[in-house]
Amino acid sequence: RPIHSTRMLSMLWRVRQHGFAARCRAMSTSAQQAATRRPFLLGLGAATATTAAATITFSVTLWPLADLLGAPPLISMSLGAAASAEPALEALGRGDLKDVARLQALLDGGEDGKGGRIVSLTGSSQSRRSFLLSHAAAGRPVFYLTLREATSTHALLSTTVQQLYAPLGRLGDFCACVGLYWIMLQDLVAHDPAHVRAVNFSIVLSQLKRGLAALSGGGKWEQGGWVLGGAAPLRPLLVVEQLHVPTDASACPGGDGLGPMCASLRQFLLSCALDLALADVVVTSAGGSPAAAAAEAAWKSGYGAGAAERSRLYYGATAVAFSQPEPAEAWVAALGRSGAGTA
Repeated sequence: RPIHSTRMLSMLWRVRQHGFAARCRAMSTSAQQAATRRPFLLGLGAATATTAAATITFSVTLWPLADLLGAPPLISMSLGAAASAEPALEALGRGDLKDVARLQALLDGGEDGKGGRIVSLTGSSQSRRSFLLSHAAAGRPVFYLTLREATSTHALLSTTVQQLYAPLGRLGDFCACVGLYWIMLQDLVAHDPAHVRAVNFSIVLSQLKRGLAALSGGGKWEQGGWVLGGAAPLRPLLVVEQLHVPTDASACPGGDGLGPMCASLRQFLLSCALDLALADVVVTSAGGSPAAAAAEAAWKSGYGAGAAERSRLYYGATAVAFSQPEPAEAWVAALGRSGAGTA
């Protein structure tokens, strides 16, 4: 049945008007929803900014307290927790007993035992050197630092912090995590990762020095651990292994910043042992390496003045102890050359 043209136009107009009204209602609804969401988004952004500012402010405020009051006592606890009881020497062979006694005599500082010593232990195998040190260090607060993974500024800092607090267990893991968190905050501001890690590395060394000074107040080994207080017959012991790794990495592409950090570590060891007598230091390296040859040369230059002693041990190991800065500085300078620790 034909439809009148006027009626058809009327129908088309109503359909168009209905669609336009629907679109208007949809636009109105969208505008209302956007107006509803806008205050929420603004509030969320303001809350996020406030939380970030409060976190940074709290971290900046907490940092001096942690540096002054928290780190040195925790480091003292960590070095004490790493101390071991006197070993059963009767289970050792005659050669082992002699080597342990010779190494202990070098570390004890001679007749008076008042000054610190820095010792080069070279030759034999790494397992043999670790065996001798574990027995010679018995009863001492001790810090073992292995730098095999320290191939960048961040790796050198992180491995030092992790090994420094590792004897504390979960508490040590928490301390290392907090240190990493602070470094990340500083990266957001400084935009110079190598500089940030160099600054934090010097702070860690300063904290370690204050922790060693706290141990100089006395202590003793008892069943179950190191207890502060009382007479301390032996100084703490710092053992550094694989020192050549970061030194060699400093000459590789991307190793910028490692050189000054390694130099700071070497001078820190000299200061703790010979200037302040806070600890005895042992630096190990492979036999036949430039570092071993430098230790031999430094011993010859300081032997006449009584500034250096040498002891030949079994299985090809050699220990050279320095009690004065002059020959020790010549040997430490050789450690700063690339490839000094390897044969």
